[in-house]
Amino acid sequence: MVIPMPAIQMPDGPPPAACDENMKRLKWSVVAMIVFGLGRMVFAFLMGALNADLWALVSLFISIVMGTFMFKDDEHLKSFYDCLAKTICQICAEQGQGGLQCLVPFMMCTMINAVFDLVARYVYFGLMPYGFFLMGSLVSQFAAVFFAWLVFKVLRGEPQSNLEMGAWGRPGGNDAPSQQAYEDGRHESSSAPTGVGTGFTPFGGAGNRLGS
Repeated sequence: MVIPMPAIQMPDGPPPAACDENMKRLKWSVVAMIVFGLGRMVFAFLMGALNADLWALVSLFISIVMGTFMFKDDEHLKSFYDCLAKTICQICAEQGQGGLQCLVPFMMCTMINAVFDLVARYVYFGLMPYGFFLMGSLVSQFAAVFFAWLVFKVLRGEPQSNLEMGAWGRPGGNDAPSQQAYEDGRHESSSAPTGVGTGFTPFGGAGNRLGS
């Protein structure tokens, strides 16, 4: 099944300062997803439930990969990103994917995974220790969706000129027309003396007096 993703433009650069706190919380939510996901996989294998939880773990891993690419320059996740970029995600890394461009896909996929996980596996919460890591992975996923939504709201509230990546939207873009040069040109054209270059001067002829 293919899930259509909305074409929502996100900035390529670092997030604004207003997002700093929520970006930190989002990062630690992704780290928690990694920790609880590993524990969930290990105990599912030890308890003979790996086959029943396999596809949910694959979906969780995809969300973790997107979250890692979103924080590819972070000091805590960079080593994991480098590992992914040199192995199974090399094509994505070569295409320059990552950063805030992963925010919306990560938020939507993680929300869908968490909802389906909760509906299908809440009966296993009491199956310890697997249930503990299952609940931890669910809580971390919902937390990641919540903080990603807060960051998304701030980014959507930014002026559109700050989000556009074209030359006209970049500060100091060389291809953007200079408003000052345009105003200077208008001033020069309006202040030029009339008749220059044409040989004509208004009211400068000899003329004839009426009746003469």
